[in-house]
Amino acid sequence: MMIPVRYKDGTYDRVKDIYLDYLIGANKVDVFWRSSGPVVVGRDPVRGQSNSSFYRGTERRARDS
Repeated sequence: MMIPVRYKDGTYDRVKDIYLDYLIGANKVDVFWRSSGPVVVGRDPVRGQSNSSFYRGTERRARDS
C-alpha cells in the first residue's frame, strides 16, 4: 500500500507502508495521510512513537499466531 506523505522540506510523495515507520522515526516526515485524514507527526497519535502520545486505538494489524 502506498501512503501519501509530506516531508519536512515541504515536498510530497507516496511511500510504501513498510517505510513509513522508518521515515517517522528518522524525523523526515511531518504529515502523512490515513484513510480518515491527515496525521501530524508530533501532535496526533502515531503507533510506535516513544513519547507520551502513543497510539491508543484498536490494533488493526494482522498477527499470525
